[in-house]
Amino acid sequence: MICDHCGRQVPDAGFCTNCGAHQGPASDAIAARERPEHFAAHPGEHVSQPSVFSTLLPHLGQTKIHEFRWAFLAGLAVIVALVATGLVVAALLASIFLVPALYLVYLYEAQVYRDEPAVVLGATLAGGIVLGLAVTIVADRVIGASLRGASGPAIGYTVIVPIIQLIVMPLPALLLRTRPQFGETIDGLVFGVTAGLGFGIAESLVNYSGVIAYQGVHTTSASWIYPMASLAVLVPLLHGSTAGAITASLWRISRAGTARWLSWFGIPLALGVAVAFYAGSSLLAGHAVAPLIVLLYELAVVLVVIVYIRHLVHHSLLEEARDLGYRAIVCPHCHHHVMAAGFCPGCGTALTAAPRRVTGAAPSTPAPAAGSESS
Repeated sequence: MICDHCGRQVPDAGFCTNCGAHQGPASDAIAARERPEHFAAHPGEHVSQPSVFSTLLPHLGQTKIHEFRWAFLAGLAVIVALVATGLVVAALLASIFLVPALYLVYLYEAQVYRDEPAVVLGATLAGGIVLGLAVTIVADRVIGASLRGASGPAIGYTVIVPIIQLIVMPLPALLLRTRPQFGETIDGLVFGVTAGLGFGIAESLVNYSGVIAYQGVHTTSASWIYPMASLAVLVPLLHGSTAGAITASLWRISRAGTARWLSWFGIPLALGVAVAFYAGSSLLAGHAVAPLIVLLYELAVVLVVIVYIRHLVHHSLLEEARDLGYRAIVCPHCHHHVMAAGFCPGCGTALTAAPRRVTGAAPSTPAPAAGSESS
């Protein structure tokens, strides 16, 4: 068939394998082309659905995403068990490393770094850890000491420090921006998230170094459940998503396309989210609001930047689609055997968001004749 949107000859299926547009009769051609109900990395989800895993781990298929969700829940269960038994230090360490460890597994599983794992991990995760140590120590010992006025600590730690963090966090990922093999917006997102998670590791280790070094093996744990929830979920989500939003927007801003305007919101939105996270939670805690309400507020703030990332990545995947040549693959999302070039014709998954072994395993094959169907 001839695609109504790009004019190319493509397999007769639900989605154009060249431009990713939704095929078939539609009253709104723009909606069919932009397909907001089919997120390009995970077509079973709406673009505005605040799904954390499919947003920050976009290269994983549906089955793998579920495996990572279960692994994360299992890690949380272990942390709860450690807190309940009074092993606070062990719970702290598990909370700090849970999400970064899962993300390292994701990088390996999806082969995002292609053939340069040492370069990618060294420039992003290790670089984020080094910068996190430097910024957190300076903020604690220098900035904090110089702002000991009536409002100094509040302004310093809820406004100034978050801004400094967001300036520094993306720097390791930006070192990879000039490498041509990492030119897609989705690469910028993943590298930014990795750098942010590395920064979060260092920040948490410094902030809780006294507890880790001097806390007894067993201790009263009733007051630790909320700090553990923040360390295990909210801190990595905040740093990973804000750093990812900044780097993805900087990756995207240099490319053409109708969605380029989205990239201009990345930096101010990330700054606003970080300040709202720290200043808002400090204000709520200062008014003796229940800790659970504070955690829910912080989660709601972080989900704002998650939704932004989804829109940026979705439009980038549609506009940056590359013609990889028709090839026989097993779609990582719908698991159908299809002939695909840039998108799965059955479910619409962007192949640039698929694990690298999927897009690089099969050789190119000639394009099917007009009217042929994909299974």
